[in-house]
Amino acid sequence: MHQDTICDLYLRLSLDRDGKTAIERQEADCRAWAERNGLTVRKVHIDRGRSGYKSVERKGFDSALAAVTAGVVGTLVVWKLDRLSRKGIGQVGQVLDDIEETGGRLVSVIDRVDTSNDSDRAVVAMLAELARTESKNLGTRVSHAKRYLRSKGQWIGGQPPYGLLVDPKTKKLTHDPQHAVYARLIADEALAGTSLVNIARMLNEYEVLSARGGQWNAASIMQLLRSPAFAGLMPETETVESDDGERKYKSRVFPYRDPETMDTVEIGEGIITVREREKIIRQLEARTFVHAGRRRPKPEGTALLTGLIFCGVPGCERRMHRVGNSYQCMARRAGNQCPGASALADRVDDYVVERFLAKLPALEPDDPLVVAIADRWVHRTDPETFAKRDAIKAEIDDEEARLADLEDARYVRGEFKGAAAVERYNRLAERLRERMDGLRADFAKLPMPSVDVSPMLDGELLREAWKASEDADRRGRLSLAIDRVKVSKGKRGQRFIPEQRVRIESAALDEDMTL
Repeated sequence: MHQDTICDLYLRLSLDRDGKTAIERQEADCRAWAERNGLTVRKVHIDRGRSGYKSVERKGFDSALAAVTAGVVGTLVVWKLDRLSRKGIGQVGQVLDDIEETGGRLVSVIDRVDTSNDSDRAVVAMLAELARTESKNLGTRVSHAKRYLRSKGQWIGGQPPYGLLVDPKTKKLTHDPQHAVYARLIADEALAGTSLVNIARMLNEYEVLSARGGQWNAASIMQLLRSPAFAGLMPETETVESDDGERKYKSRVFPYRDPETMDTVEIGEGIITVREREKIIRQLEARTFVHAGRRRPKPEGTALLTGLIFCGVPGCERRMHRVGNSYQCMARRAGNQCPGASALADRVDDYVVERFLAKLPALEPDDPLVVAIADRWVHRTDPETFAKRDAIKAEIDDEEARLADLEDARYVRGEFKGAAAVERYNRLAERLRERMDGLRADFAKLPMPSVDVSPMLDGELLREAWKASEDADRRGRLSLAIDRVKVSKGKRGQRFIPEQRVRIESAALDEDMTL
């Protein structure tokens, strides 16, 4: 088969530090194995700084698995099985099933495991569970080390709050001579009752950069003021244990208490005192609420165009949210430097909805917008199939580009001269054509999901369905046809004219096409 002589490599490293197994070494060993076994490496998928134990997104892992399960390659090579996953046989077993279903195989170079051998599957199961146990034990050792450092009042790692530094000798917090004065200014303004937005605006106007070098906003100010370390107290992040035994960090940070005395532990100098921190937190809690573990501004409802509406001011184009009766630019509300577009929400909603309901029934079935709507809808119904189709299509495009370059090399650049060179060209070209034929055959075998968009093109049915829907479903319908709704800034005292200030960018490929 066309994919039997081609393989992909998957490389992963949780922390790319000295003393760790470098990505480069993994790739060298995997390529050497592929060469010894007569395989051509097609692509290298890499996840740097991504854990194989925690539930985190791994784009390299996803693309590697899609390639082998779609039949783009016949072999997936990893340096060691724990590079693939540290979640045990639960995840690894599913990966093996998916690979074997398409006739592929998984190879671990260091473990000397090849799943094309039936006996190796038991070895894979054992190694997978060993990797999971090792990660769990490592987490336990790290927890013990952190507990020891906390008992000594020493900083356990990470970036300290703005305005503070870690003393390299004592491992305790001390004032940053460059930023402590601004940190104290933030605290004084908060104690005086100044809103977080106005504090952020003041800092941005005077070009005082945040800890990460960007602009301040209300969220970053709140996070700083609520940090226990900002008051010289040892911080601790709340964690929860999932069903599979994995411990996950949540967003809430609180003062650490010694498990024996239950007293808070000092970590060095703070920008504010403990009493000042308590006062600031009381003020913040009066103006905010807790949702999904995060403290947010008081609720103001979910609007129809949430996630679709953006500020149309050039250079800003940040999201807008409904605040009271208006959609307002969140960059402006967060204290960033933007003049801030705003418009009456009901007027914008009515305009966008009427354009949507009137535009769709007027379209022909082959209109680019109808095609785009159908494409988005069908991708929502079966994302896994489309991941495989996309992987094969991308490989076909790459092989076509290689063949075109090969033909240019012979007929344009004249690089193949003489009988032996022409024979080599013919061999290479034939191999590429066979590869493309095999890929196209695999592509044709994959099902092509379809949807019936005709109800959206029937004006009466569309309006009836709209009236019977909730806002969440209405947003879903709008997002099939609309990419963005942009609202430009109006002039004070001037009547709101939607046609002049609202631009609806459709999902059609033509960027100039608006609803």
